[in-house]
Amino acid sequence: MSTHQQFISCDWGTSNFRLRLIDYQTLEILKELTSDVGVKKLYQKFQLDTSANNQTDFFVHFLREQIKLLNLDYTPTIVASGMATASIGLLELPYVAMPVKFNGDNLLSKYVHQANLNIVLISGTKTKNDVMRGEEIQAVGLSQYIPTNQKGVLLLPGTHSKHIQFNNGVFTDFTTFMTGELFDVIQKQTLLGNSIQKSAWSETYQPAFLEGVRKGLNHQHLASLFSIRANDLLSNASKEENFYFLSGLLIGGELAYLKNKQTEVYIATTGILHTLYKLALDQTGCNLTSFNADMIDKALLIGHKQILASYV
Repeated sequence: MSTHQQFISCDWGTSNFRLRLIDYQTLEILKELTSDVGVKKLYQKFQLDTSANNQTDFFVHFLREQIKLLNLDYTPTIVASGMATASIGLLELPYVAMPVKFNGDNLLSKYVHQANLNIVLISGTKTKNDVMRGEEIQAVGLSQYIPTNQKGVLLLPGTHSKHIQFNNGVFTDFTTFMTGELFDVIQKQTLLGNSIQKSAWSETYQPAFLEGVRKGLNHQHLASLFSIRANDLLSNASKEENFYFLSGLLIGGELAYLKNKQTEVYIATTGILHTLYKLALDQTGCNLTSFNADMIDKALLIGHKQILASYV
C-alpha cells in the first residue's frame, strides 16, 4: 500500500455511522458525514433484501454509496472500527484477548480490497467475562497522553461505561458497566419513572446527586432506589432532584470499587457527564486527570492512524 496523504476514518456503531476524511499528517478533519444507519439497522435491511448476495457485499455497497456523498476526487484507504467487525457487521473478526499494548500493535486488523475500496478493519478485544468493539482503538489514541510508567484506570463513560485498567504501557483488563442503559430503563420502564423529571443541570441539584453518590459508593444503591418513590410521595424531594439522586446512585455504584484506592484515573468525556463523573470521582480519593474535548475527538483518529501505519 502506498504512503497515505489522507485516509477515511469510519466509526461504525450499533446505532450510528460516521465517516471523516482525515489529513494523515495533521489529523485535520477535512470532510464529515454522519447518519443513524448503524450496523443493527443495516443488518436488518440485509436480512429483508432477497436480492443481496452476501452480507459483506451488502455492507460494502452501503459504504461505497456513503463515500460518494463526500464528493472526493479519489477514495483513500478506509479504516473502520467498532461494530463493523461484529457478526452483524461488514466482516466478522474474532476478539483479541487482553492485554493490549498502548500502541495497539497486537490488535487484530484485516486488509480488505472490495468494490474498488481499500478497507482496514480493526477487531475488538475480550477478557474472560467481557467484550468491547471500538473503545479499544479510542484507548490506543488516548494512551499517548498517559505516562507509560503509570498504573491506573482509563474511564470511558457512556451507555455502557468502560473501565480499562492499564499498567506500564499496557491495557491489562477492562470492565463494562451498564450505567447509562440501566438509568434509561429505570426512568422509562419502572414505577420510579413517575417520580423523576429530567432537568438541565444546576448546582441546586448537587446535594441530591452527591447524596446518591455516597450511597452508591457504600454499595447501598439497590437498597436506596425505592426511596425515590417515597421522597416524591412525601414531598421530601422534587422530581428533578430525584433525577439527579438516581444518577448519583448509579454512578456511585459504578465507581464503588475505586473508593479510597487513590488510583490514577483518566476520564474521557465532556459536558454534563464530565461534570457528574468528576463530582463523583472527587468523593473516591482517586487522582483524577480529565482529557479535553480535542484530545477525546482526536483519540479515534490517532488510533486509526496507528493501525493504518502498519499497512504502509
